[in-house]
Amino acid sequence: MNFSWQLKTGKIITSTTQQSAMQLNRFTDLGLRVLLSLQYLPESELSTVENLAKQLNVSRNHLVKIVYFMAQAGWIESFKGRNGGIRLAAGSQQLQLGSIVQALEEASSEITTLINCQQPPCSMTEFCFLPKLFNQAQQAFYASLNQYTLKQLQVPATNQAVIKWLTQ
Repeated sequence: MNFSWQLKTGKIITSTTQQSAMQLNRFTDLGLRVLLSLQYLPESELSTVENLAKQLNVSRNHLVKIVYFMAQAGWIESFKGRNGGIRLAAGSQQLQLGSIVQALEEASSEITTLINCQQPPCSMTEFCFLPKLFNQAQQAFYASLNQYTLKQLQVPATNQAVIKWLTQ
């Protein structure tokens, strides 16, 4: 069975059933969108959370916490003041996608495990192997994504869809 990742929805889709097999949380989804968007900024320019919110068609409030986390992680540079803004930090385009996704998932306030034996409490936890198996699958997912860097996700700015998106 083949899997594909839909960046727009943040879902892993099986090619045979087209149903979600795994879903990234909203924090991760928006974080990836911010990083991808910032790749298209000329090196001398800055963006703002407000501009990104408009460009990505999401709430500014959703992005503030994400941008703060990414600045703390060193993935983006943040400049305060009247002429302030944000941009990708040097070297960020070489970040591995799996590492980015894992860090964003862990930074989210949402539960990041694929199976939660605590809610509701499971009476089989002492002998059940499902949590271990799902954890292994999740690690394999991250390892698979680590074959790609952020830079490899960037479509050339000469692509018509990218040009349309950049000029909106």
